[in-house]
Amino acid sequence: MFTDEEKNILQKYVTSAEDNVFAIKGLSGIVGAVYARYSRAKGGFRETLLKEFVQEGNIDPKHADELIARVLVAYGDDSVGELEGAHVSFEKISILSTKEIEDHRIGGSPIEQSTRYVFYDQKDDSGSWLYYRGAELAENPKFGKQYLQTMDFIFQTYADLVEPMRNYFMALKPLESAEYDINGDGAKEKWSDLTNEKDQKAFKITYNADLRTKACDTLRALLPLSTFTNVGMFGNGRFFQTVITHLLSQDMPEFKGIGEKALAALSEVIPQYVRRAKRNEYDAGIRQAMYGLAGEVFGDEIGKPPALPHYELLDKGERFIVRKFDEIRKSKPQAGEADILTEAMQYADDLREMANIIYPFSGLSMNALMDKISKMNDAQKEKIIKTYIGERKTRRDRPGRGLESGYEYNFDLVTNWGVYKDLMRHRINSQQRQLFTTKIGFYMPEELVNAGLEEKALECVSKAGALYDLIAEQDRVLAQYAVLHGHYVRWSMSFNDREAIHMLELRSTPQGHPNYRLAAQAMHKLIEQRSKWRAEIMSFVDHNDYYWSRGDSEAKQRVKEKELDEQFKPKP
Repeated sequence: MFTDEEKNILQKYVTSAEDNVFAIKGLSGIVGAVYARYSRAKGGFRETLLKEFVQEGNIDPKHADELIARVLVAYGDDSVGELEGAHVSFEKISILSTKEIEDHRIGGSPIEQSTRYVFYDQKDDSGSWLYYRGAELAENPKFGKQYLQTMDFIFQTYADLVEPMRNYFMALKPLESAEYDINGDGAKEKWSDLTNEKDQKAFKITYNADLRTKACDTLRALLPLSTFTNVGMFGNGRFFQTVITHLLSQDMPEFKGIGEKALAALSEVIPQYVRRAKRNEYDAGIRQAMYGLAGEVFGDEIGKPPALPHYELLDKGERFIVRKFDEIRKSKPQAGEADILTEAMQYADDLREMANIIYPFSGLSMNALMDKISKMNDAQKEKIIKTYIGERKTRRDRPGRGLESGYEYNFDLVTNWGVYKDLMRHRINSQQRQLFTTKIGFYMPEELVNAGLEEKALECVSKAGALYDLIAEQDRVLAQYAVLHGHYVRWSMSFNDREAIHMLELRSTPQGHPNYRLAAQAMHKLIEQRSKWRAEIMSFVDHNDYYWSRGDSEAKQRVKEKELDEQFKPKP
């Protein structure tokens, strides 16, 4: 039991001084260290807080910081870092840079400004379009001028097409013919059915949001990866230390700059939890070495799939297993079939792992890489592995996701960049991407074609491609800023059945973007071809088509808003 004096102190920091279940408040930056004492202290959180962190009735920041540092030394930075968190806003950063941040999904929860709901047709206070203008791009003597001219042209075209696209969709779905379940009674109403002013207002809001979303969904194909956006992030200390280290280990000036600013900001909030964040020369060196090796072995070849988009559920390497089985049986006639099969299967697993290792540094499909690696000699294969692993000086020098190939489903995907952007946020899987490029192709929304705006869109595609080529002559990584949302990207995604249920059911819901709904449906069909019962347990995957994908969802939102209005209506 606590004394009355102690209860008065505790009420500032916990929701209850008596209950055995309580929440913490007003202790940002300190909670993790207090919790870390759980494993070695006799008392609970409140006792530890009072005994070790409170002096003369208040938290002493200097004393607390010293205790946190000591706790981190005693208990280990990694685990304790997961007990403390912070919120960080990354604003006016390029969409390209957001993927470097969001790609680290464990321990962090992002929310990003959506290209599905926000038009990028306005300039900032200085009269500039909202895109990244780092000196490495805008002031480059070889392509700086063309970079600025191209981006200005693309954004101006985007802005010019907003109104025509709205008009196109308005003609396709006039207010008079639109139907929404505004009342939440299960029956859709037309505008002419409504007599209540509030219902009419809710109907118009839903209608305008419906059209706006379709216009955004269509026009986002033209947005370049240089586009400015905002990301809000909550993460634990370990997550932020990892993200900052990753950003500082990049050679892209924008990424490093974001890392430096994030470190400075978090050092004011949770300083002890990000103090080890710094450039990782091991990671930076491996990345450079692998790009060099891939270029040496495969050149700059880009593998174009037979059709776009492309979804391929990779097999277990059966063709290599059969080939190796016959080879071993001939060389070891006395060996048992089970032993031969085991060795052949291991050979195929090794090929897949090596292909997975070099995949993000090449432009080829996983199967093409396996075919090429299977023809290499042992020394060449060993070079791939040794280059990727490098010289590990400590246990924290950890190789990347290329060693995560052992999943039930391994998909090699070629989708437009917008689909990649929406699906890459899922956590329980392993993903790798190749460099974003304009070379695979471009997804042209049929609405732009039907509205007679294809020619204007193709001008943007052509100029983006020319800019990409010019920058890529000097730096292929930097050239990614010129890529548009509609350009195709090759990437891999591997997951198990549990993640398949979650992801494919979620991403096929009616309100989802049509492009990623098609991706989810295609992956589900490929799983069904391999194992019908597995596909059947993913029972909420929706294979229907919903052209006006946001309409019903927006109508449900109006119903919820109406309920809230009633709930919080001032009492007479």
